[in-house]
Amino acid sequence: MFRDIDPDDKRVTPIKVHKRFMAQKFGATDNTQYLGVMSTQGTRATSAQLHQFSTGSLSESGPQFSLVSGGVTYTKYGYLIWHEVYNMFFRYAVTGSDKSTTSPQPQFVFDKYHRPWGRGRIQSSSNTVPDYETLKIRTYHDQFNVFSIPQRLYGEGIKTGSIEITDYSTNGVISIKDDGYGNLYDTDFETNYLSGSPEAVNGSGSAIGVVNYDLGLVIVTDTGSYGTVGQGSGANGWKLEWDSTKTIQEYEFGCIIPPNTFNRTRNISITPGRSGSMNINSTVATQDDYYWKGNSYVTQSAIQKLRAILPSPAEGSYNTTSAYEAATDVESFATHSFFAPYITSIGLYNDLNELLAVAKVSRPIRNDPELALSFVVRFDI
Repeated sequence: MFRDIDPDDKRVTPIKVHKRFMAQKFGATDNTQYLGVMSTQGTRATSAQLHQFSTGSLSESGPQFSLVSGGVTYTKYGYLIWHEVYNMFFRYAVTGSDKSTTSPQPQFVFDKYHRPWGRGRIQSSSNTVPDYETLKIRTYHDQFNVFSIPQRLYGEGIKTGSIEITDYSTNGVISIKDDGYGNLYDTDFETNYLSGSPEAVNGSGSAIGVVNYDLGLVIVTDTGSYGTVGQGSGANGWKLEWDSTKTIQEYEFGCIIPPNTFNRTRNISITPGRSGSMNINSTVATQDDYYWKGNSYVTQSAIQKLRAILPSPAEGSYNTTSAYEAATDVESFATHSFFAPYITSIGLYNDLNELLAVAKVSRPIRNDPELALSFVVRFDI
């Protein structure tokens, strides 16, 4: 029994879902090669050093970092890392840039569409200076410590506010988070950072780095207490956690059963002796089918296959090598006016009558012929 679903009873809703990942190079655990997560360090080069750059010499390339992942060796060069990061995220984020000599030009940074300057619109409680100046957002030095996450591990983008770095390279444990706007801060000074009031003496509580959620880059820019973050291993190693993002589709179908419909059943339990309810022509009944089982091919006819899967005593109804006609009689309990089948599952079919999905109800529901029933089927893809 089939019924078309009205177009107005169909709905598709996109939903963003997230999954937590952790890369670590700490203690005896190092899963960075397996995951493809790379921790590197960019060093600022002079114009002369860039002019003489050579991949074959440490003195002419800066620090080199290699990662073997999937059988492929990836090598990064410190001088190139620094200048690449600088041009993408910092070049126009400071005064005296190529675009302006008086104020930052965040609209020209590479990640301008992901609100890296969201905090620039917030005024701190203690003064009227924009937070991006008070917190020294996008301040850079002669060194960048860069974590690079492969796209397959962050999907459509890193979830904002999900970054956590735990570093053990100093005497104490350093814990770093992102503020959801693309900036990193030390959780020991979270109150100072979120209130826009870093300590006056040493600036603790200021921004210490940048996150690019779309490219999977986590960049520590502070070279003071955080200069070794992400550069150690073993007991002096680090952990990096983040949430990936993926958009899935939630499909919702309203299945309406009007009164006095779907009040018949094809269940063999209503036929005398649980006789068969399927018509099988003689060709199908006798034609052999071959399939691989174990280490050899097995030959079975359609009848033999049915008998193998049907419960007793129904398999006896198909004990034949000729055509079979479905039962036409039903038990007396199914003929009176109060009989109504119970609904236990709902199948969704395409226009070719191919079964695409099956929904199960939590308990059998009687299909009262005097009432209309409505079922909402949802599933995610």
